[in-house]
Amino acid sequence: MRSFEDRLREALRQRADSLLPNQPAWEDLLTRPDTAEPSRPGHRLWLAVATAAVVVLVPFLVVARYLSRTSHVSVDGGQGQVDPSTSTGSGASGPPDGSLPAGFSPLSITRISLRVGWALGTSLCGTEVCTVLARTRDGGATWHSVPVPSGVATSGNDGVSRVRFANASDGWLFGQQVWATHDGGTSWREVTPLGGPMISLEAAHGRVWGLVGSGESPTATVYAAPVDTDDWKPVGPAAPAIGIALHGRVGYAAALDGAVIALGPGPASMEERGVPCPAATVAAVAAPSDSDVAVVCAADPAAGSSTKTLVLSHDGGRTWSAAGTAPRGGQTSGLAAASTHTFVVAATSGASYLYRTTDGGKTWKAVLTDTGGGAPLTDLGFTDPSHGVVVLGAVPDAELLVSSDAGATWTAQVFTP
Repeated sequence: MRSFEDRLREALRQRADSLLPNQPAWEDLLTRPDTAEPSRPGHRLWLAVATAAVVVLVPFLVVARYLSRTSHVSVDGGQGQVDPSTSTGSGASGPPDGSLPAGFSPLSITRISLRVGWALGTSLCGTEVCTVLARTRDGGATWHSVPVPSGVATSGNDGVSRVRFANASDGWLFGQQVWATHDGGTSWREVTPLGGPMISLEAAHGRVWGLVGSGESPTATVYAAPVDTDDWKPVGPAAPAIGIALHGRVGYAAALDGAVIALGPGPASMEERGVPCPAATVAAVAAPSDSDVAVVCAADPAAGSSTKTLVLSHDGGRTWSAAGTAPRGGQTSGLAAASTHTFVVAATSGASYLYRTTDGGKTWKAVLTDTGGGAPLTDLGFTDPSHGVVVLGAVPDAELLVSSDAGATWTAQVFTP
């Protein structure tokens, strides 16, 4: 049986997932400083934080064997928002780290904190191309491979193309197939087919929501399940397949008639709200707060460009007002909200663009222009108001771009083993 000290260190290590990568590790905070070295003010501050954490956590360690799972951060088309809640169950650590193959090319990214995340991608396995799942526990400083289901690891398999984790235990690989893990990726189970591909999947506050496509139709049906089960149930009518936006206990999608659908915390809670784009198409949705919703209304598509109007609601989608228009270059492929006034729009055509506003849509600036032939921009989202991610391009030439200044600048993530 592990000692009390060992259990305390493990609990503190799990809680450290939400720390910034350049902050000291919990092990450093718990190590007695060298008495010959003068105590620095910053050091004293961090020791105070560690002491406070011990005071808070000791009662939990005494009365419960396991602490709750880590908080959720998902990333998909602007849907990435911090969810402060935790789900029940143990903080499973998942499988041990493996060696990341050379030439890893990312397809999809998900993060449950600023330190912990997973990237789904491909790499050469001899003469074949294999599916690889990479995991970081230090904010992207190093990456290691973890096992994927044997059914999706073979060359040429197109069964999955996206990854999401709700917490340290519950995650999904999805696309044409859906695979779920409830032990941090140690084991995977294929979810019973739901009648079509899983186009979009996001999780928050103990529930996972998905858009399941229907044949060749551009629409999808909303499904939901508790994050720690595979009991998916349809909860609403067909909706345009543009993705799901979640923030805390609320979420949003778009209906066929152009109205925004509010997804409530209940097992089958859906309500149709106002119509933000009566003369245009809802091209992307984001949820910057529990009551704020943003959409991009796309109109006048021509020659690789379109009108992109940011429309905002401050009452959960019941009423809407136009906030401003982003540059015309490209067709909208994503919307991310760093805050209620800072948004980033992804657009592609002959080139790839990220447009950013910091004043709620009044003015815009192109913060990324890639002239490589219109490479796709996917999984655009923010983990917190400062840190964002987006995948640029397609394998084998895709790269993960990261931002630490609310989307003002973007740099390529290096996948260092």
